Amino acid sequence: MANAYFQIIMNGTKTFLRIFPATEGGQGLSAKEIQEYLSFNNIVPETTDYLMIAGSATEQTDVLLCNKTGFAINEYFKLALSQDKMMAVARFYPASSGGKRLTKDEIINDIKHKGIVTEPIESTIDDFINNPMYCYSYVVAKGELPIEGKHAKIEYFFNTNPNTRPALNEDGSVDFFHLEAISKCKKGQVLATLTPEVKGTPGKRVTGEKILPREVKTAKLKFANNISLSEDGLNLISNVDGHVSLVDDKVFVSDVYEIVDVDTSTGNIDYVGNVLVKGNVKAGFKVKAEGNVEVLGVVEGAEIDATGNVTIAKGFNGMGRGVIKAGGCVVARFIENGTIEAGARVTAEAIMHSDITSAADIEVTGKKGFIVGGSVKAQGCVIAKTIGSEMGGDTLVDVGVDPRLKKQVILIESQLKEEKEKIDKISPVLATITKKIKDKAPLSPDQIRYFKQLSQEYTEAKTRIGTLNLEYDKVVAEIDNQPQDSYIAVSGNVYPGAMFTINDVQKRIDSLCTHSRFVAEGADIRIKPL
Repeated sequence: MANAYFQIIMNGTKTFLRIFPATEGGQGLSAKEIQEYLSFNNIVPETTDYLMIAGSATEQTDVLLCNKTGFAINEYFKLALSQDKMMAVARFYPASSGGKRLTKDEIINDIKHKGIVTEPIESTIDDFINNPMYCYSYVVAKGELPIEGKHAKIEYFFNTNPNTRPALNEDGSVDFFHLEAISKCKKGQVLATLTPEVKGTPGKRVTGEKILPREVKTAKLKFANNISLSEDGLNLISNVDGHVSLVDDKVFVSDVYEIVDVDTSTGNIDYVGNVLVKGNVKAGFKVKAEGNVEVLGVVEGAEIDATGNVTIAKGFNGMGRGVIKAGGCVVARFIENGTIEAGARVTAEAIMHSDITSAADIEVTGKKGFIVGGSVKAQGCVIAKTIGSEMGGDTLVDVGVDPRLKKQVILIESQLKEEKEKIDKISPVLATITKKIKDKAPLSPDQIRYFKQLSQEYTEAKTRIGTLNLEYDKVVAEIDNQPQDSYIAVSGNVYPGAMFTINDVQKRIDSLCTHSRFVAEGADIRIKPL
């Protein structure tokens, strides 16, 4: 297979274009390529016959170009770069009658002279020298692709997501006593291993520009007390028998702080690690833990703040003042008249007249499985047996947006309003004093000090507004980027009076619904069979 090509033949006082047709599978001649060749070599044809014959010749044909001759033309090539500059392509043209062929060294030197930095492909050049094909594109130089590196990786050798989902008993009740909420570890146990990042090697275009590999992510082993770092810095090792947990990418190991009751005999609890309360947490007391909190009894009118999970085996009665905050999951047999803020799933057998927010799902299952009164807000889904009651009354269920982000938006809007009111109050006073200064009216030292103070407050308020606007845009963007597949699923009844919000689309339930799944479709909430 060979492409069609052409050659200049000078015979006496005439110049001819000799056309060699393509062999089977080869490409035909391009009129544009012939014209560019003639123009480059200052050959002015006296006829256009060659253009018609070039595309139709089936055998070697000589076509008269003009009735004069010039200097012999040596073999030469044009060099072109691919769009990404990763290949240099040479297209060779034969010497005219009386012209000379290129040597290998001439080709290599010419390629380098044309700005190619990578080494020419000598085997390709040898192929051309030994078996030349003209009007054919030879790849004579290639760039080097970068060698991509590898991201750093941390492998944890413990359960980083302990099971806080209670199991269902055969009778349909929920087992809140046997929860594997804590991962145990032994002294000397390797808890995590770091595989460091491997940096990539830059590539190079044929013209010499570097091609940088993708940046690799670094990682660092983060840990707290009771953990040692190996000499090579690649392993975390437990110093004690205890419990290990992962909170915000930081590994904690601690002996569990065990106590019978949290009451007047203990005072408030503030512990760096996990806390196990074998009895109850009494009204008015606080438990704070940098880890998990497990209560085997009840929590009444108390506050619990944990960076990890909170588990309450016998339930939580907030008595209108109790608050539970957890960086992870919250599990309780029942939740009544309390407030819960969870960074992960909330699971209970019943929720009554409470304010619940979850950055994941809210599941109310078991024998009762009802949500009555109050509000439950989840970034993910809400799953229950019953929502509302025959007695009526508002029960608010909101899914689809992280409640914490919504709260943050409301806070920022309040702060923005406050700063703008401050500016509105200061601006007229500043304008009045500024006018006096321009009119060269006398000002007392107190007025000057007051003017400077107001100017500073005005500047600071403007700066805070700028910062708050950036924070607002960031939070709104985060809300907009959240998944839109949240739903509300009820296996039993939804009673009239319930108010559902899915992805900021609201719907009041006016009639009894059973075995239903509620989803947002456009600007409406659809009811589908479960």
